[in-house]
Amino acid sequence: LAAALCTIGGLAGSTLLSLENRKRRVGETTIGLAQLVLLLALVLIWIPGAPDADAIWRALGVTSALMLAGVHASLLLSRLDADDLRAGHRLGQVAIGCATSAALLISGLFAGAPIASGVWRPFGVLVVLAVLNTLLVPLARRIAREDQRASGNRSESARPCA
Repeated sequence: LAAALCTIGGLAGSTLLSLENRKRRVGETTIGLAQLVLLLALVLIWIPGAPDADAIWRALGVTSALMLAGVHASLLLSRLDADDLRAGHRLGQVAIGCATSAALLISGLFAGAPIASGVWRPFGVLVVLAVLNTLLVPLARRIAREDQRASGNRSESARPCA
């Protein structure tokens, strides 16, 4: 199961390897995190009595949360086109920011930070915002393309993001 999840993470990161420099770095980081997650999982499988098993489990939790944020960012960035409207790009950036913030929050919990009772509300808000913005990106793209087909031209506010 760990190998399958890490393979999917690596494949998601590889979707950005042919793109520009910043997006490429997101893909490379996602692939690196997938490799690290697999390495930590294999250490826990093959060395069950490891002296620092608790620290390895915590590291596995941290890297897994960050890998999921990287997979999310890689898949969103790979689907954004230059023809998409600015609103679609902004929604994608907000979704990536919210998902990454939620992953960082959970990573801190896995790393052993004390769990405050109020941490779950911001986490829930970040996850809901990430999901909603992720779903709005393709909807905004579809609505904009249908409007362009209907009007036959682009207005000033509906310019693609160059």
